[in-house]
Amino acid sequence: MFLGGQILHLLVVKIPSLRNKTRQVNKRFSLKDWLTEDWNLIIALNVLGSMFLIGLDEVLAWNPEIQNVVKWFFAAVGAFGNSIVLQKFSKYEHTLGSIFDIKSNISDKFTGPTAGLQDLIEKGNEATGTDVTIPPLQTKTNNP
Repeated sequence: MFLGGQILHLLVVKIPSLRNKTRQVNKRFSLKDWLTEDWNLIIALNVLGSMFLIGLDEVLAWNPEIQNVVKWFFAAVGAFGNSIVLQKFSKYEHTLGSIFDIKSNISDKFTGPTAGLQDLIEKGNEATGTDVTIPPLQTKTNNP
């Protein structure tokens, strides 16, 4: 159940979120790159799950009635533990955040202060001479 919760979180929440974040910084998502950066966190979470499993007998001796819900506890720990650890310690997400911050700083330098989204779009279009609402990876001029 722990592994199931972890896999469910990765497939339904984490990977789609990372794909979205990479699109925001005009990069392509690579599962290999992500695993290269954060493999240690996923293994550490499985060690944590194993520790819970090994210590389960002590918890059941203390309160035997929870044996009816302990499987779902493991699923929750797998999913939420995955969420918390990967959110806080992910090198891959930290790198994406840094790219986003730097690109934002560059944009601010060229456009100056903006009053809102529409103002930002207008100043961006003027500064670049292109429609800034279309990511560069989707334009024909940037594709070989």
